[in-house]
Amino acid sequence: MSTITEWMRFPATWTARAVRVRGHERYVAAQALKSALAAVLAWLVAAEWLTLPQAFLAPYVAVFLVETTVFRSLRQAVVQIGTVVAGVLLAATAEWLVPGQTAAIGVVVLVGWFVGRWRRFGSNGIWVAITALLVIATGAAGSPVMLGERLLETAIGAACGLVVTAVLFPPVYPVGDELGVLAREARSLLCDMAAGLGDEAGPGPGGWVRRTGEIDRMMDRAAESSQWARESVRLNPRPIAARVRDQASASDDVLDRLWYAVPALRELARVAEAASDGVLDGADDAARCSVPALLTALAELVDRIGDAAADPARFAEPVRFDEACGECADRLAELQRSAAGSADPRVAAVLGSFWHPAHRFLTAVQDTRRVPQSGQDHQFGG
Repeated sequence: MSTITEWMRFPATWTARAVRVRGHERYVAAQALKSALAAVLAWLVAAEWLTLPQAFLAPYVAVFLVETTVFRSLRQAVVQIGTVVAGVLLAATAEWLVPGQTAAIGVVVLVGWFVGRWRRFGSNGIWVAITALLVIATGAAGSPVMLGERLLETAIGAACGLVVTAVLFPPVYPVGDELGVLAREARSLLCDMAAGLGDEAGPGPGGWVRRTGEIDRMMDRAAESSQWARESVRLNPRPIAARVRDQASASDDVLDRLWYAVPALRELARVAEAASDGVLDGADDAARCSVPALLTALAELVDRIGDAAADPARFAEPVRFDEACGECADRLAELQRSAAGSADPRVAAVLGSFWHPAHRFLTAVQDTRRVPQSGQDHQFGG
């Protein structure tokens, strides 16, 4: 009984969420209303105004073209019209060359299936064969007027779907918080590694390499969010689109830096786990402290990246981390001196194994116009 009650209550709660909260429910409701409006508009034009004989094709196409972004709707319109044109031309050719309706149906479906595999058609390629099949089956293939009407009905539906998407609250997807979450997790990992290597009673490895796998997934989510933001502002007439475009551009800058830094972070985690067995315990104080100091400096650098990602007002300006980058460079130099001055080959090797990924990490997140041209790369064979 409780299940039936919940089922009956669901439409009301769903509608309330759509009205009160900006989220998935409201998006679904908006898309449904826009699809209905596009279908009605296409039907009025094709059936009431132009009185086309198969006017149902216009609203049919219009519903398919109410897309999540204006750019995607336009691209879908071009593809949809292309598949219909290909199907109509295929049907006309088969009507001319193939004797008999039954044989023509088989030929157009067979040939249309292969034509629809063209990558430009994407998932809509199947409509080449279906359109050709419908044209042959309805007897329109032998009449140029009827073929023209099919194309006109498709064009009307595409135009109505595109206009509704572009004019009626075209969606804009702002850059989300995924990039800030990514930066915070990378900083947390670096801090945990610094604490684990800097104190004999520290927390230990704690799955540092495993955590880089989650950072990879966060990177994918941040890239997807940025991609949706970029696409949603293309051809979008809303004033907010300009601000989101600036946010997406700056977000891409930060994302590019982290994209190349994450592989180096993964290598740092591997080296840190290997070094957590106490190989540095016998080293002198300078050598033992050089690695935690370097990791802490890198964490501070990532923290500044996270601050920039979390503050949309700072997206309009080039992201600069000169002070934090300088601190990381100093820590790298100290690590290099500690490795060169160590009398224990094992300690020198471990310090060198930290230097390489740390240097790659720093180079990746720095502004590419300010990458240091240092001869330090040759110290450890880099």
